[in-house]
Amino acid sequence: MESERRGGGVYRSAALAVGLTWTLRFIGLFSVVVLARLLSPRDFGIIALAAATMALVDIFSALGIRQALLRILHPERAHLDTAWTIQLIVLVMLAAMLAASAPAVAAFFHEPALALVTAVLSLRLVLQGLVNIGTVEFDRSLEIGKDLRMRVTVRLLALAGTITAALLLRSYWALVVGLLLQSALHLGASYLFHPYRPRLSLAKRSELLNVSLWMFLAYGAQVVQQQAERLAVGRIAAAHLVGLYSVGKDVASIFTLEIATALNRVTFVTTARRGQPLDSDPARVTALLGCYAMIAAPAGIGLAAVAEDAVAVLFGPQWSGGARLLQLIAPGCAFYAVYKLIVSSLQASDRARAAAIMSCCSAVATAGSVFLVAAVGGDVYDIAFTALALSGATLLGGVAVFSRIARVPPLQLIRAVCRPFVAATAMCMVVRLASVQTGFVAVDLGLSILVGAAIYVAALAAIWAASGRPDGAEKTAFTMLGEAHRLASRKRRFR
Repeated sequence: MESERRGGGVYRSAALAVGLTWTLRFIGLFSVVVLARLLSPRDFGIIALAAATMALVDIFSALGIRQALLRILHPERAHLDTAWTIQLIVLVMLAAMLAASAPAVAAFFHEPALALVTAVLSLRLVLQGLVNIGTVEFDRSLEIGKDLRMRVTVRLLALAGTITAALLLRSYWALVVGLLLQSALHLGASYLFHPYRPRLSLAKRSELLNVSLWMFLAYGAQVVQQQAERLAVGRIAAAHLVGLYSVGKDVASIFTLEIATALNRVTFVTTARRGQPLDSDPARVTALLGCYAMIAAPAGIGLAAVAEDAVAVLFGPQWSGGARLLQLIAPGCAFYAVYKLIVSSLQASDRARAAAIMSCCSAVATAGSVFLVAAVGGDVYDIAFTALALSGATLLGGVAVFSRIARVPPLQLIRAVCRPFVAATAMCMVVRLASVQTGFVAVDLGLSILVGAAIYVAALAAIWAASGRPDGAEKTAFTMLGEAHRLASRKRRFR
């Protein structure tokens, strides 16, 4: 009975985590849609370069402190105070470094406006350093609802402020104001929504830093891999192309990477609580990977299938050049979303060192390749294609490592991941060939999505059946669909 209650809590928390992410990202998407009509691609490009630079500096703040706290079953006050103090010291130091490097950033990208923008945005790091560490308990206790209320409140207020600034300023400074406002509101909300009040202390520094070193390396490598494309594009292309690339990446991430991040919040906590090695339950490992692939594949590849209509509906004609980029970026984000589950599962099951080494190798390969493409005269589309290929290679490499550690036959894991991607590819081909055209772009987009969803479910069912109906994510999903259909039929009969 206790296990059933716990399982129900986990599913509810997973649903809330996805709901939280979708809510936040819907707000973010709405923000981009509105701001794209008030500002130019160049404005977004300038902010994208500044944000990418800040993300690289921010790597050094991600010491894995929050994850280290989550792995401590019963943390003392000293643990929380030490984590907050380390967070504050590191982020203040990084803010000073970022502000000092602002002129060099402007020179590197040949964009004078970046000097002042980067210096001003360094204040975000200070604000992040002051955030209440007590909110980590939302994850420990799986109180995703409280986190949802806090973050949605912050995003809605920040959205209103950013749009107001855009209407008044009509320049990239509106985006700067919005980013600073969001950080300031998050700081205030963290103390309003959680009663913990941190104090300066370094009493548990050795314990926390020893646990978090490998998590820091893994996180830093993932940031490098994700930002390398934007930096390479920024080095060779004009600001408006950087804006097109950046917005395409952000939109693709909303439907793929962000959902994986939300689910990983729950996966990490539940895996860490189990305290069991990955090889103790091979069926669970296979089902998890298959489940993530079932979500990410249709989202990423489906977005690529309707890229032209999606860009036209969401952003307007001045962004039409972003459709071709979105077709390359979105599938790569889907690959990487599944890979992030592998990293998270390794970290939660005391295999953080393996996750860090794997992530570092992937980041070096990706960053080296995209900058090499840029150096030999490649354009923005060549960089996007290279990143796509390397995302696929990263996922395959992650599956190989995961298979070895979890002691699951590699072909079993590869099949579990590939079935959804093959079904999504079939969906993409049908949607592209059908080419729904009613004369109304929004209607075309809606119909294409409905057709694509039906084709994906049918293709996935056919591929799963042809594979012998193995246990895993598809079996669970189709069983749940069947039960839901039977329940709906009973209700109709009783009426």
